[in-house]
Amino acid sequence: MTPQPLKGRRVVEFSQFIAGPTAAQMLADYGAEVIKVEPPRGDGSRALPGGAHGSAYFRSFNTSKDSHVLDMATQDGQAAFAALLDGAEALICNVAPRALKKLSLDPENLRRRFPHLVATLISGFGQDDDRSCMDTIAQCESGFAWMNGNLDGTPRVSTSWPVDFYSGHYAGMATAMAMLDPVREGGMIVDLSMMEVASAMLLGPAAVLAAEGMPLGAPSGNRDRASAPSGIYRCSDGHVYIYGGLDAYWRALNTEIGAPDASFAERLERAGEYDAHVEAWTGDKTAQDVLAIMARLRIPAGAVRHPAEALDRIRRLRPGAGVTLHSDGQAIPAYPALFDGARIARTPAPPLAGPNEPTED
Repeated sequence: MTPQPLKGRRVVEFSQFIAGPTAAQMLADYGAEVIKVEPPRGDGSRALPGGAHGSAYFRSFNTSKDSHVLDMATQDGQAAFAALLDGAEALICNVAPRALKKLSLDPENLRRRFPHLVATLISGFGQDDDRSCMDTIAQCESGFAWMNGNLDGTPRVSTSWPVDFYSGHYAGMATAMAMLDPVREGGMIVDLSMMEVASAMLLGPAAVLAAEGMPLGAPSGNRDRASAPSGIYRCSDGHVYIYGGLDAYWRALNTEIGAPDASFAERLERAGEYDAHVEAWTGDKTAQDVLAIMARLRIPAGAVRHPAEALDRIRRLRPGAGVTLHSDGQAIPAYPALFDGARIARTPAPPLAGPNEPTED
């Protein structure tokens, strides 16, 4: 039995791509009835690459929902949307603030028209800023792309949309907590900025240091910013990540590589030199041999794997992990936690203007 604290509560999702859909997906995971409102052409992510079952992007972030098509450019569509909100407890929305104002769905109008509604509005810079934003823009504007830069100082973004994912999870949690608050009376506007999420989750300690006027180290590529030697190292048949920078791990690692001993601070300052010592040792060994030695020394380490190989290993690690398979062969992303051994069951992402369907392993 998995937790379903939101069972019987209706949520309207008016969003597309990743952040908003991820938030609504989280609410659906915990029992909410999620009605995804889409334009006649569908959520923009439906047109992104996929396979025989459609866009892999849409199918990844829209499980366990129903699709409802409305043309919000028409008065009839807007009236039908208002009727949906009248019967819902919450709204998840990542439409840009400028577009919301045109639809009279900005915070002021939402409070006036739907005083009962928990309305979670996701935007790049907050509801008072009309600029559009995408995940990669937030990575750059927040300072993360600089901090995540290559060793030569050129900036680098992550290709896995971390700001969208974190924004979705923050939005989902904030919405659920507002809905479940026993002392809440009436509705609430949750104003979530992707820039703030990027600062909180991608900068983390760097934001604290910068606010205190402390200098930040130069971009470090694949190298750990807080310990050395820790990073990705070449082997004869691939690459491994070795987390060898903490003193206890370093003492064990250095019994193998035989580098000049140095304090934690010295190793961090001369990280490139110590990375070279490690890679001189790993370079003529297979990744499997290196991992076996790291396991014997109890040093955290892992191989750099192709996603297909990694997914296969994850699925063999725990039944139902990674993805489950529907009867028609499509893969459905699995919820990544067990509750007394049980996993939340997800239904496939819905067809345009259609209901979700049961999942079958």
